[in-house]
This record gives sequence, C-alpha cells and structure tokens, in this order.
Amino acid sequence: MGTPRLFKLPFLLELIFLPLFVSSHPKALKDSLDPSSLPPNFLFGTASSSYQFEGAYLSDGKGLSNWDIFTHTSGKIIDGSNGDIAVDQYHRFLEDIDLMETLGVNSYRFSISWARILPKGRFGDINRAGISYYNKLINALLLKGIQPFVTLSHYDMPQELEERYGGWLSPKC
Repeated sequence: MGTPRLFKLPFLLELIFLPLFVSSHPKALKDSLDPSSLPPNFLFGTASSSYQFEGAYLSDGKGLSNWDIFTHTSGKIIDGSNGDIAVDQYHRFLEDIDLMETLGVNSYRFSISWARILPKGRFGDINRAGISYYNKLINALLLKGIQPFVTLSHYDMPQELEERYGGWLSPKC
C-alpha cells in the first residue's frame, strides 16, 4: 500500500535540512566562497551591535546605558533577558575575530557603546579601559586583514543623556 506517511516525514526533513547543516560549517562556508567571482574591492563581512554582543555589564568602568535600564525594568522584556553577558564579545573578541578569519570575512561593522567610553555621559571622565578595549578590537581586526567599520550610535547611549535630554528626541543630544 505504499510507504506510511510516518516514514516519509523524517526523510523529507533530512532532505531539506541536511544541506543547511553541512553548508553552515565554517570550512564549507569558506570553501564555497569563490573570491574570483566577486569584484576585487567587494567587502564580505559581518556586523554587530555593542549592546547585543559585548556583554561585560558595568565591567572596567562602563556606565549604565539606556538599554541596561530598559532591560532591567520588570515587565519590559517578556522573558527577563538582558545584555549583561550577551555573547561576551568584550572578553572573547579574539576568538570571534579568529572565526571571522576562518569564514573569509574581510570587513566587520560594529558599534561603540558610549556608556563604555563616557560612563557618566556628558559630565564625566573618559573611561580609558573602554578606549583600550576598542583599540585592541580594531588592532586585532587589522592584524587579520579585516577592515573595521565603526558605527558611532546603534540606539544605545549613556543613561545620563537619556535622562537629561530624552535621548535622540532632543536636538541637544
């Protein structure tokens, strides 16, 4: 009477998803990119947002950002998650850059956390540890031949600026 439907489903799922698992392996991805088919100045890269990637909540002098306050406010995020650790790029950026190199990436767009550089917003000192982190990140990218692209604002700012001016709603900001 033919193959029962129960046995067809796993076969169909394997047929659909197996190529995705194989093709997402870093070596397979790098090998599948034929650079000769792209213009010589083509940038093949990745991107991130400081709040979603860095983690290191209040580490090394980082101040509070508007996203820190928002995600720590009860009821704002359904599952209560926040960016306190995120993917921990602050501590693992060298591993991340090695992965980028393995994939054949030649550019990386990232944003700077203002609260990591200006913990008190407009009225405090510059956080030298924050400057050092971004210098190390940029230097490590350049050593691997990966062009850094810096986004100065990706919707996070020191909480002081949010409270004082209402964030980007004010032209003073």
